[in-house]
Amino acid sequence: MSLQEIEVQVEKIDNIFVMRIEGAISSFTYKKFIEEIRKCNRKGGLIIDMEEVTAISSMGISALKEISDMSYKSGNKIVFLNLSMNVKQSLQMVGLSKVFNVAPNEELAMKMASKPSR
Repeated sequence: MSLQEIEVQVEKIDNIFVMRIEGAISSFTYKKFIEEIRKCNRKGGLIIDMEEVTAISSMGISALKEISDMSYKSGNKIVFLNLSMNVKQSLQMVGLSKVFNVAPNEELAMKMASKPSR
């Protein structure tokens, strides 16, 4: 998969959406990434599994920041799961690693996503 491709799979478990992302979050793919998240976040809590994210660009980081704002405004939690080393390092470099809800496993992610954010 190239930097121009991203695959998004969504399943609903109870009232929580679980989104699995595969590929790169880049200037080519961030709009699709945000739009998919926007659709799910309107309807409830969201877990974003990023285990298969191969790279994240500065536009991808901007997209994550926008997602954080979206979560706050909607009142629905967004929880990240399985951050790859690339994504962790990118977030740390720009000082955003503490901004996001990150769960160490799917069970905890479900609990975190089901709690209201306010």
